[in-house]
Amino acid sequence: MNNEQTDSESILPESFDRRQFLAEYWQKKPLLIRAGALSFLDPVTPEELAGLACEPGVESRLIQVNESQTKWSMRQGPFDDEDFLSLPQSNYSLLVQAVDQWVDGVSAMLGDFDFIPGWRVDDIMVSYATDQGNVGPHFDYYDVFLIQGMGQKRWQLGQRCDALTPIDQSSGLRLLKDFKAVDEYTVSPGDILYIPPGLAHYGVAVGPSITYSVGFRAPSWSEILSGVVDQALDDLNEDQRYTDPQPSLPRHYGEIPVEVISDLQQKLTTLLTQPERILQWFGQTMTAPRYPLEPDGDDDSAAITIDALRHQLEQGMEIYKVPGARFAYYAGKDAGNARSIEFFADGVSYSCNENCLLLLQTLSAPGYLMPLPESIKNHAFSDDSTLQLLADLYNQGSLTLD
Repeated sequence: MNNEQTDSESILPESFDRRQFLAEYWQKKPLLIRAGALSFLDPVTPEELAGLACEPGVESRLIQVNESQTKWSMRQGPFDDEDFLSLPQSNYSLLVQAVDQWVDGVSAMLGDFDFIPGWRVDDIMVSYATDQGNVGPHFDYYDVFLIQGMGQKRWQLGQRCDALTPIDQSSGLRLLKDFKAVDEYTVSPGDILYIPPGLAHYGVAVGPSITYSVGFRAPSWSEILSGVVDQALDDLNEDQRYTDPQPSLPRHYGEIPVEVISDLQQKLTTLLTQPERILQWFGQTMTAPRYPLEPDGDDDSAAITIDALRHQLEQGMEIYKVPGARFAYYAGKDAGNARSIEFFADGVSYSCNENCLLLLQTLSAPGYLMPLPESIKNHAFSDDSTLQLLADLYNQGSLTLD
């Protein structure tokens, strides 16, 4: 989808101090960042957002609230024209997830948040609300930057919440039963409100309004533990079983000796704390795309070889990252002090050598609208491992050629 916003435009004012923000606000307390002299151009229109909400592969919701702001209802997409034509003039919101994966200009917004690692980013949800439209008072378990687009919104910030906070889920939403407003702000185009995890918030549109919500991934410890356990289970088979650590005559027939538990603890610790397993789960999970990737072409015959890719590049084709593609890498050291690098691209892991490091750093940097630099192409011509990785990423849908 074409739009006028580019990677070079900033949505954060020059006065914004990134180091101060990380030290004083990130995951600690909210911050309102006024746009000041910056102008903000919406990279998506309400009509385009509604069009996305009609696509079967896009996650969307319509949320309506009554005039007294006491009862909410929710419908899941995909929607059709009749759904929108039947809506009232006010008191509803349309929410579309991961718009950064579909709209270049929305993806470009992530460039301003490069002070947070890219693998922490989840997606940019875009919401359009008519006058008085809102999703009710709630809290999130993750950090979020709320960027105001067209119109205005009145935000109330409330109490700290946790798993014991009373929640009403009768509408399908997780709404707070008892919201206590502490601060209130009215935001205008270009203003950004940062809200840390667990802080109650409630935003009501003042006239037609668009909000861009940059959310960050924060898996729970139960998800982390179960994920690492699954990684360990994949490496085990039926032949690996319990054995007695030190067979000896029991002091009592029914007693479980301390040594048995200590041995089990040591073996479980070894299974679950191997860095390679933790890395594989974490890298794949934190880069997994919200929606399946769609490689260029219609079938497996479209898979590109390194010879074909080299020819395409020699003919002047440019390589682009697909909007919403997610990349991260981990550079360790082996016994010979040479780097062994694990690269993660949209939930898939690749073992790379040091020759690919420049490519990995370039792919992991923010920005989607500009082609990969000539230096990357030139390096690929002289290094087959780099060229092979580019071909693999193209074939899985993380890169495109134009």
